[in-house]
Amino acid sequence: MERKIRVLFLPKWYPNRYDPMPGLFIRRQAEAITPFCDVAVIYVHPDPECPNQYEAEFSEENQVRVLRVYYKTTGVKSGFFAKALNLWKFYRANLKAIHSIRQFEPDLVHAHVLTRMGFIGWKVSRKQHIPLVISEHWSRYFPANNSYQGWLRKLLTSFVVKRAGAVVAVSAELKDAMKRCNLLNPEYYVIPNVVDTTIFQPVFAIQADPVRTIVHISCFEDKSKNISGFLRSVKALSQLRQDFRCMMVGEGPGWIEMMEYAEHLGLFDSMVFFTGVKTEEELAGLLGGADFSVLSSRYETFGTVVIESLACGVPVVATSVGVAPAIINENNGLLVPPEDEAAMTAALNTMVDSCRTYDRQQVRSATEGKFDPESVGAQLLAVYRKVLDKKH
Repeated sequence: MERKIRVLFLPKWYPNRYDPMPGLFIRRQAEAITPFCDVAVIYVHPDPECPNQYEAEFSEENQVRVLRVYYKTTGVKSGFFAKALNLWKFYRANLKAIHSIRQFEPDLVHAHVLTRMGFIGWKVSRKQHIPLVISEHWSRYFPANNSYQGWLRKLLTSFVVKRAGAVVAVSAELKDAMKRCNLLNPEYYVIPNVVDTTIFQPVFAIQADPVRTIVHISCFEDKSKNISGFLRSVKALSQLRQDFRCMMVGEGPGWIEMMEYAEHLGLFDSMVFFTGVKTEEELAGLLGGADFSVLSSRYETFGTVVIESLACGVPVVATSVGVAPAIINENNGLLVPPEDEAAMTAALNTMVDSCRTYDRQQVRSATEGKFDPESVGAQLLAVYRKVLDKKH
């Protein structure tokens, strides 16, 4: 029997003891490749409350070995020396963690999210003479985000990307944005995020309620998700008709602000309802009972909620960002330009009329064999084999 490839994940984001949500998509990728690979994850997290300078926690989670290292940050939040000291602690924490799992000898290192994890991944690959694969999930390369700044960051990022055996982006739009930022590599791949299509499935019950249910799911970060613009579109729609309700799912930095804004628009708890965070199973149930969902973002690296909705057989109104342009068509939804509130209102109005005419099985068919763990795992395995064959 062929030995499994040993892969070391080095993610910038990963679920931790303070928050189970960051990097959830990275954890799902790690779990997706376990049928083909032995996977170890090293994740380093800043913690001003850490009782010691460093604290390590090891666990095995769904066949993935995870070593989390928490390091004590300085009490000073700004200033060059404080930032430099915290960066040094972060770097040392990673070195200690990599040294501590020497019994796990990886065949390749897979760094997730640039720049610092890519640099650490490059150091590991150079020292251990193994290939480096980089996956990017960050939206900072999009002009609307415009946070890819600083000559040193750009120099280091370009340096690492050029030396990787392969670079993976979660959407074609992200890949193109990275290339426009002069992040060049001959081996670019587009591999999507994982969606568990055994949880997100269609519900074929007949809709008797004349009021249409719209679902909007986000992390309530208005800069990227444009929730305020979406609420203005809903307000405009409410002046045309009242046969709909909108469920706003999730929490985040702008949650309270957006509730207050909905109240200012006269929508709060009348046409717009805020549910808070839902578990994956609860979210699948909410989507399954909805008439359609909405993605209103200014930019997205991927847009997992689009795939989750389609997997439930629920059509989508989406701005043309992330994965949406590649998968939304006349059989499963409508596309609108980002930040075009009039176009969003018109699309919502059209979808309220037409949402129950869509064939739910046909809507789901766009996702089949593309985003489930088996498919994503097989795509990652193909990249690993290619970079390893190139090394040999």
